Amino acid sequence: MKNFAIAFCLMVFLLFFSFDSMAVGLLPSLTDTIGKPMPSLGKALGRYPDAETESADGGNIEVFYNITETDFNTFSVYLSEQGATLEDYKTTGNSFSASIQVEGNTITFTYDTQTREARVTYPKGTYDEWLNYAKTQFGSVIQLLDEGKKEAAVSVLFTIPNYSRYSPASKYLETHSELATTVAVREAKLASFRNVGGYVTFGSYEQDNNKGNGQEPIEWLVLYYNAAHNHVLLLSRYGLDAKPYNTEQVDITWEKCTLRAWLNGEFINNAFSTAEQAAILTTAVDNSKTQSHKKWWSTNSGSNTQDKVFLLSYAQASKFLGVTYDNSSNMKSIIVPTAYAIKQGAYASKRAEGKASGWWWLRSPGSYQNNAAVVNIGGSLVSSNVSEHDGCIRPALWINLESDIF
Repeated sequence: MKNFAIAFCLMVFLLFFSFDSMAVGLLPSLTDTIGKPMPSLGKALGRYPDAETESADGGNIEVFYNITETDFNTFSVYLSEQGATLEDYKTTGNSFSASIQVEGNTITFTYDTQTREARVTYPKGTYDEWLNYAKTQFGSVIQLLDEGKKEAAVSVLFTIPNYSRYSPASKYLETHSELATTVAVREAKLASFRNVGGYVTFGSYEQDNNKGNGQEPIEWLVLYYNAAHNHVLLLSRYGLDAKPYNTEQVDITWEKCTLRAWLNGEFINNAFSTAEQAAILTTAVDNSKTQSHKKWWSTNSGSNTQDKVFLLSYAQASKFLGVTYDNSSNMKSIIVPTAYAIKQGAYASKRAEGKASGWWWLRSPGSYQNNAAVVNIGGSLVSSNVSEHDGCIRPALWINLESDIF
């Protein structure tokens, strides 16, 4: 009880920002029809209510069981981030209650520390956008199934965040084994893409230097999985080709270099089908100086870009692969060039363990404006002239796991 009281006081302290309109972008008719979206306990926790009832004024009451102190604090931080204001805070025995106000609309939150039950009441004219989306999408799933479009129904089902925790969906799968089997097959495929540190195949590219047998599937290292959006960041496992960062030895940034143009032109069109390209997200690529090594902040890193395919920055290589300026034996970042890449001119040095290793480009600037950051054959950060032709290309990209190809 004491810990929950402290946590709730912290919640009061955090919630002092004014809430920006969550109805921005909604058509007036839609706002008038279903009301205004309000903060969601379910969205904060990534789960759906265990029960629902109608409030006295025709609104909705969401009931959550087994809410822990951690859940409680998570909701507190979420509300703070939303800029909600907390009013009418009360504590009676084991029960906390408060009203959460957003632009003149109020939802009520109550929590019982003994039963660990939380209730969020949405008056008529307000709604939980997180839950409403799940209901709408699941309605579409049922409609598609009624029309005999099972594959399309499964695709829509996978757009529901944490669909297995949405009770109507989970109960439906329990009683419809033919659909559950299709879902399980797709889930198994997606599970590998969510396995950070594992490898998946996506697209194809010449790798064995035998063009007579066609292109080989590209293997990717799963660097990061964004569960909230069902997006995954991939980095090629091998050095796929050899290209200069820029064809001319001039002062340059990622924004203007020829390698960026090649990756988002010739490479993407050669390596991916039209359907696969549709699954690749256009990424807002951060090229600020914070993405570079601090020793090289005097060089201009250029403007941010919008790319389908890109190279990792130094900051990303450091975060995901442990690349540093002085670690000359970083096995996580050492790369093996393909036979095709070596034929294209990629440098390959035989290491003690018998594997050929090459060096690979990063998008961040190097020590001078006509240099770029690279990861050398030992896995550490160095700088190289942008026109060097024997550096490996290790593409990175974000893909949407809700795409039809999955």
